[in-house]
Amino acid sequence: MRFELYLESGPQHRKTWVFVPGLPGCIARGPTTEAAIENTRAAILDRVDFLRRHGEPVADPEPIELVVADHVIERKWLGFGLQFFASDRAPLTEDDVRTQLRWAGWSREEFVAAARTQVIPFASKPAQGGRSGAEIVAHVAGAEWGYVSSTLGTLPGYGRAIASIERAGLEPWEALAAEREAVLARLRTITEDARTRVLEPDGKTPRSARRMLRRMLEHEWEHTLELRARLEP
Repeated sequence: MRFELYLESGPQHRKTWVFVPGLPGCIARGPTTEAAIENTRAAILDRVDFLRRHGEPVADPEPIELVVADHVIERKWLGFGLQFFASDRAPLTEDDVRTQLRWAGWSREEFVAAARTQVIPFASKPAQGGRSGAEIVAHVAGAEWGYVSSTLGTLPGYGRAIASIERAGLEPWEALAAEREAVLARLRTITEDARTRVLEPDGKTPRSARRMLRRMLEHEWEHTLELRARLEP
């Protein structure tokens, strides 16, 4: 199966992120461009396994053909997924939205499962640095609210939703579920115009519904993998 890859690299290609829009939510990274591309094969298989675990019929991707469609040398905010790629211009169909919202539900299940089983105390930062589990949960919730608001117009209630998650401390799950339901309620009403238009504000990154949904899935999966890595001995 052929997959187009969209890359972000730092100076001298030291550290590269790979995005695979043809398999929404699939990401990889590595200390060099070559390593990141090589890691993409395992990332694709991992993403396919994720979908199959939840009953999604997915064709066998082997043999995997990787094609670099775009490569951006990003000296600032590397890995933040700020780029707008050519593939993000493709209109979303109603079926695309239904499919990716279904995937978002499964993704949230696995994200919460990884967060709930943390060995490091949930409110504590790991010794090697980075956010605490509680901070990651609030960060993921805030980011997806931002993706939706910047593309479809301001989604009211951001402050209350995130504050509820933060105030919940070691038990943010009910507040997190309420935040996600508010996001999904907005996405379920997305119009044909919103699914197909591309916003190109002066001096800012373009926005589209396709980019919005892929970033929601990519970002949550990124942090699910981060939390799972902390469980490894």
